[in-house]
Amino acid sequence: MKMTLQGDKELIKALRKLGTAGEKHAKTAVFATAFKIDSDAKKAIANGPKTGRVYTEIFRTINGRVVPVGERAGNNLSASHQASAPGEAPASDTGRLIGSGKATSDGLSATVNFAAKYAEWLEFGTVKMAERPFLRPAVEVNKQFFRDRLSLAIERATAEVSK
Repeated sequence: MKMTLQGDKELIKALRKLGTAGEKHAKTAVFATAFKIDSDAKKAIANGPKTGRVYTEIFRTINGRVVPVGERAGNNLSASHQASAPGEAPASDTGRLIGSGKATSDGLSATVNFAAKYAEWLEFGTVKMAERPFLRPAVEVNKQFFRDRLSLAIERATAEVSK
């Protein structure tokens, strides 16, 4: 699953007028925001409130049915796991989802990608499961951070060009 963050058009335009200094500082602002979104999404998964069901068994899908196949304890898992409820960020169990997250930058655009194949199912839900959003809330809470970083980039580029 990927969500792409692109620069606020007016601020990016102002930075481009400042030439290479503006572009350099804009790139820094874009990547800093992507890194913060990635970090905040991971924190929501790892530390956010979880009020869903408590599991003491491992489940597998066998012939289209979900069935318990053993106890969690003794299988490199904690004895119990509290899942997230609908609307909460997913609860981390194995750390695979958190480990699949990565922020990358390519010029004035950046991508935050959670590569676990089930990331999209958790974010948007499925026919049988309500959504457990973690990336969209991180994007939402960082919109102002992004604008602030771009404004700071303009200030720094202006100062650099004025020298």
